Amino acid sequence: MDRVLGQPNALDMLARQLTTGRRHHAYIFHGPVGVGKFTTALAYARVLLCQDRVTDLAGQITACGSCRSCKLLTNIAPDSDQPEDSAPDDTLGLTSPHPDLHVIRKELARYSDEKTIRDRKLTRIPVEVLRGALIEPTNLAAKLGGGKVFIVDEAELLNPAGQNALLKTLEEPPAGTTIILVTGNEDRLLPTIRSRCLRIAFAPLSDEAIERWCDKHADDLPKTQRDNLVEFAGGSLGRAQLIVRFGLLAWTDSLYPALDQIAEGRPVADLGQQIFQFIDTFAKDWVDAHAGASKESANKQGADLMWSLIATRARRRIAEGAQRCDRDDPIGSEAALSPWLAVIDAAEQAQRHLASNVNLSVVCDHLAVSLTRGLCAAT
Repeated sequence: MDRVLGQPNALDMLARQLTTGRRHHAYIFHGPVGVGKFTTALAYARVLLCQDRVTDLAGQITACGSCRSCKLLTNIAPDSDQPEDSAPDDTLGLTSPHPDLHVIRKELARYSDEKTIRDRKLTRIPVEVLRGALIEPTNLAAKLGGGKVFIVDEAELLNPAGQNALLKTLEEPPAGTTIILVTGNEDRLLPTIRSRCLRIAFAPLSDEAIERWCDKHADDLPKTQRDNLVEFAGGSLGRAQLIVRFGLLAWTDSLYPALDQIAEGRPVADLGQQIFQFIDTFAKDWVDAHAGASKESANKQGADLMWSLIATRARRRIAEGAQRCDRDDPIGSEAALSPWLAVIDAAEQAQRHLASNVNLSVVCDHLAVSLTRGLCAAT
């Protein structure tokens, strides 16, 4: 698991599980998208399935690297600087090189025997997929005799019916079975699911970690754009990959100056439509790059990126402004910072509106009005 970047607390907890031999049968790996949850799940599975685990010089139990199981999984875990969460490939779930490693993703629905399931948009993990890929296989014997590991990626996409179907397996798992639920939104898992799993939190990575990724994958960017990439990424390598892959630095090049212009008392015409077009273009590009992807889900993903970009920029301006504030003048300090606090509120309100199924274009127009009203209060 030494290939995992920047998650010491999560790795320490898993290492203690291995050292004491008191492993839990079910885990929830939760935290922001793109910070290494799925990579860690794969690395942990490799150790669990190893037929001849060894203790390294640091006293940590690790995979031997030479048994049949390890050889099957030699190339399964991506490098720690290759974020996996942002653009998952379903082939691992279909053609796992290891007969006792099962990866469950929404993309498996494409290959269902039932046409109605194949034809659905990929917005959920159907309960039928869960039964066929996890619940039923848990009752089969391990092919290599070292137990079985099931990883459910984007576990928040299980609807309540699917989560309830999983409860019995979580309560009474067959011996040697380990289930890992990977999620970027733990709150969407039922309390009954969370209570039956050991929860392991993953934190955002440091800006330095994102900088090191940029050294390898975005070293040709001008310094301003590179700084914007690091800020926009917000500690997520997965998001950094998305930004580069889908050209999202165009968002920062346009919207960062626009926000500063509004704060100077100069409103930006058609700001709402600019925001909408950025999101819509990203969603179309995402659907084009992912067969069977849902435009609705892609819109939501793009919108979440947009709200995060705006709120992150506001937090940066608040931090910069706080350095200039007079500690002996709390009223004046609050007045100086409140416009950017209003920007954060506006982004959060836009998120709530979209979750309530308000039309995306309307949400963007309302956001632009709120941003202008809030920032112009400073002038």
